[in-house]
Amino acid sequence: MNQSLRNILVKLRNRWSFSNTIKQSRDSSVEISGNLIATKVFIEGSSELYVGKGCRLRNALIQARGKNNKIVLSENVFFSGKIEVIGDDNEIRIGENTRINGADLYAHNGTEISIGLNCLFSTRIDIRTTDSHPIFDSDGNRINPDRDVHIGNCVWIGRGASILKGSEIGDGSVIGSMSLVSGDIPNRVIAAGVPAKPIRNDITWKF
Repeated sequence: MNQSLRNILVKLRNRWSFSNTIKQSRDSSVEISGNLIATKVFIEGSSELYVGKGCRLRNALIQARGKNNKIVLSENVFFSGKIEVIGDDNEIRIGENTRINGADLYAHNGTEISIGLNCLFSTRIDIRTTDSHPIFDSDGNRINPDRDVHIGNCVWIGRGASILKGSEIGDGSVIGSMSLVSGDIPNRVIAAGVPAKPIRNDITWKF
């Protein structure tokens, strides 16, 4: 079987398999070159979804509501969990060869989540750019604005970790299980705790 025919069969299976649901609005763009298993996709507004070659999505839910949103899963990504973008001008991007065994990603109100290459995420991980509900001071000014989340290359995140808005995790670092990240984590450290802090420096790890 040549590659072009294989690609056609994959696309037909993704869209028409009983285990998958793909729904998009007229103004949206959905391009899926990977494999979907028990996955639901709902893209509304002028939003884009791109799933690269070699990707595998299993038991996943992807939702986008708003304008000019973009969700990109680069080549050879494995993803299980939930991706949600609400509002306008949000972006979620996952780099090549990253494996996410169970994570919920939330980007709201013009923010982004970027995840680098060759990362490994365990299960029950929560990553969000938002508190979901605004909080105001006595003058009516919002005091909890949404903020971006950036995760570098070759990052390993343990089971049950939470990555809050405004967080940045450096290349090669490891986040311990059940940790809460609420700020900057340097490159090549093990960080753990609530809030997570470096407990070991100058480390490397193998996928």
